Amino acid sequence: YIMERPDSALAVLDTMDRALLVTDRLKAHHALLHAMALDKNYIDVTDDSIASVAVEYYSKKGPEKYNVRSLYYQGVVYYNQKKYDKAIINFTRAERLAQNVDTLYWAMLKGIQANVYTNTYNDREALKYLNEAYEIYSTISLDYYKNVTELKLAKSYFNLNEKSRADSILQNLVDNPDIDENIKMAALSDIAFINVVKSE
Repeated sequence: YIMERPDSALAVLDTMDRALLVTDRLKAHHALLHAMALDKNYIDVTDDSIASVAVEYYSKKGPEKYNVRSLYYQGVVYYNQKKYDKAIINFTRAERLAQNVDTLYWAMLKGIQANVYTNTYNDREALKYLNEAYEIYSTISLDYYKNVTELKLAKSYFNLNEKSRADSILQNLVDNPDIDENIKMAALSDIAFINVVKSE
């Protein structure tokens, strides 16, 4: 429900009677779903009180899959706060666990770690994580996420002054007949920008 209709899911979670959450397990599960729904609605949360409830429970009681996800969403809060040192600790802890229990979040963790390195001007490290994320998305056939990662790869190559490589990735996206229209438009915009820079 969160993946398909995140706005409706968030409304349900926000209006749920909290008195029904009578156990720590229910409180943790509600907190995790709430954190997921906020993120899926592109709401940049800067208060970790929701995610912390999930982290506190799942880090002790499991299951490991939910621990990975709660660490991820708490890390996202630190990322939104621009506390990149705290964010990367969460993401690294979660990544170590995710490899064996949650392939999707393993890829997502690689991607957001790349974002941290991009924001701290370490494009070489960002490129490493983006390539790893791309490989994981390729193995689980999530083309949309794979294509978004390709956009980020092109940006990293551009930042590293490898403009031809960036242009090649973007051109492949544009030439893909099955590409999401928004991704195609972003790729065309980036190609135009690269061409402007090349002509200067």
